[in-house]
Amino acid sequence: MRLHPLLSSLIVLSLAGSAFPTYAQNSTLISGGTVIDGSGAKRRVADVRIVGDTITAVGKLKARSGEKVIDATGLIVAPGFIDAHSHADGGLLEDPDAETQVRQGIATSVVGQDGGSHFPLKDWFTELEAKHVALNIASFVGHGTVRGQVTGKEYKRVTTPDEQTQMAALVDQEMQSGGLGLSSGLEYDPGFYSTTEELIACAKAAAKYHGIYISHVRDEGDKAFESFKELITIAQKGGLPAQISHIKLDTSPVWNKAPDVLTLMAEARKRGQDISADVYPYTYWQSTIIVLIPTRDWSDRKAWETGLAEVGGPEHVRLTTYTPDEAWRGKTIAEIAAMTGRDPITVVQEIVQKTHGEGAKGSESVVVTAMLENDLDRFIAAPGIMFCTDGGLHPSHPRGAGSFPRLLGEYVRTRHLLTFEEAIHKATALPAKRFGFVHRGQIARGMKADIVLFDPNTVQDMATVATPTAPPVGLPTVLINGVLVLENGRITGAHPGMVLRHVSAKQN
Repeated sequence: MRLHPLLSSLIVLSLAGSAFPTYAQNSTLISGGTVIDGSGAKRRVADVRIVGDTITAVGKLKARSGEKVIDATGLIVAPGFIDAHSHADGGLLEDPDAETQVRQGIATSVVGQDGGSHFPLKDWFTELEAKHVALNIASFVGHGTVRGQVTGKEYKRVTTPDEQTQMAALVDQEMQSGGLGLSSGLEYDPGFYSTTEELIACAKAAAKYHGIYISHVRDEGDKAFESFKELITIAQKGGLPAQISHIKLDTSPVWNKAPDVLTLMAEARKRGQDISADVYPYTYWQSTIIVLIPTRDWSDRKAWETGLAEVGGPEHVRLTTYTPDEAWRGKTIAEIAAMTGRDPITVVQEIVQKTHGEGAKGSESVVVTAMLENDLDRFIAAPGIMFCTDGGLHPSHPRGAGSFPRLLGEYVRTRHLLTFEEAIHKATALPAKRFGFVHRGQIARGMKADIVLFDPNTVQDMATVATPTAPPVGLPTVLINGVLVLENGRITGAHPGMVLRHVSAKQN
């Protein structure tokens, strides 16, 4: 995979002015484990010494007097996982332990996704450093966020050239504060109303700082290929790499076409572009119910009929959140229709009206089972595609608590789709290189000590749609920056996480 010129060398961790606590320069030895170092190299039995927040030696080592020793016999010792598309920023200041993330081995969460980021980033980063949290955090600049700053409530329209200039200036400001690049969420408001030209203007601002463009594209179903091509166009005209967020094919007209998507990406790379993707390991997705149709004409019964049919019918759409009537939560549209004696389209339109209509105050979310395992397998196995959760701290979809253990248990150990070495590379060194985390993603001397220990024979997700926050098994220990945040299955309450800023961040 070709990288944008200078990307990996020009993005570094900015530590100047950090308000995170300074931990004593204590020494820890992880002894007797099998190291899979993240590079893709074969596993080897080795010890790992950590001094402070840094790995200082890997090999056959003897414990020093007074050194803390962690017995890793029978366990894999791997770099802490990097979640390439995370929503762990939601409520992180109130829940700094980030338990659902830590328990699945995540050390770094990349947030600011789907076009939404904290604004201004500089202030939010300062808050994180003052509060202290368990995870390392890096953030994109949200296109929808800067659009909202310029258009306010009048966003359901095309922006003017002057407004696009203002948006680009805000992207510039946020990149200087440490943003990794530009994110967009084009199935959602306000990104839904943006033009390709507007996105190119914002992408150019991120490109000046060697950022990348990452996108929840306009359509992940019928028009997925058009949407992927738009992302490639934005990358080409914006002059920067691009990444397809949580890549999927989620309606029947595009099922079994993952090979064609991978060919489209490969052809762009042959032309000199840097196009990648991330994926989570589930055949069902979570979003708002309104993405089932490609327009905002919610009165169009025919559109809803088509939308439901193309995901397999109303029995494939389950309400996971619905504040207007708690009795509907957890039920499928088919079940609600039977319960109320109404047809499924009428039920959907009532949900939309109460949560998205004029003056609506309610909220909703759905889990939709609408992807094929064949397509998912292709994306998971593709060498240049990294992994994500697309989940938050308190998820109603099991991906938020189970994605990485599921990859290891289901797709590596059980189904042999990948080796442990391949999967760990795609969960660590690959995203570290992509996002420019130059001292993360590998177990090697001089790297930051983000480390996860797991049992290759038992690691497995336990989260389900019914119990979406159930913790995984077989993953007892996690260190972040050399500090134990999960020790023998117990959350320690330590908060050693750091803000990972782009090198363009100005330190004032």
